[in-house]
Amino acid sequence: MGHSIGLTTELFRQVAAALMVMLGAVLIFTPLQSRLALASGPIANWTDRHFGSERGSGYASQFWVGVLLGAVWTPCVGPTLGAASLLAAQGRDLPQVAASMLVFGIGAALPLLIIGHLSREALQRWRKQASSVSHAMKAALGVLLILIGALVLAGFDKRVETVLVNASPQWLTDLTTRY
Repeated sequence: MGHSIGLTTELFRQVAAALMVMLGAVLIFTPLQSRLALASGPIANWTDRHFGSERGSGYASQFWVGVLLGAVWTPCVGPTLGAASLLAAQGRDLPQVAASMLVFGIGAALPLLIIGHLSREALQRWRKQASSVSHAMKAALGVLLILIGALVLAGFDKRVETVLVNASPQWLTDLTTRY
């Protein structure tokens, strides 16, 4: 669908890299943070009304958070689940397809469960320390985003990807490109 409206992978990469640079600039410069907060106020209010209230702690709210997470993950999981779904629809290799989807589901859920369980305790312990270094960390993240965005805009990420693919063992390449 994206290709039919002129959204090529190269255009998507360039737009994403430019957004990274802009977000990095916002993280570094406090006046830009204030302007962004003012501009995004209506969206933040809507989100708070729908997800931040007492009513937002129920199953329906968790479902919509999961939907948002799924939308973010779609570019990553699409090829894997698409290949498994295609094989299942064709009726071929059904035990392998089922095992693939099961392993994928466990692999996707396990880190989330672990992070969810551990993050609350860790965040409560580190809250005071984190607030004291948050400004410096925000600026460091901003610099990192600007640097990565600039490298993507310059095409350096493709060179790094080529080096990593050439250096990876054949079993890893086979595993990630099998379907």
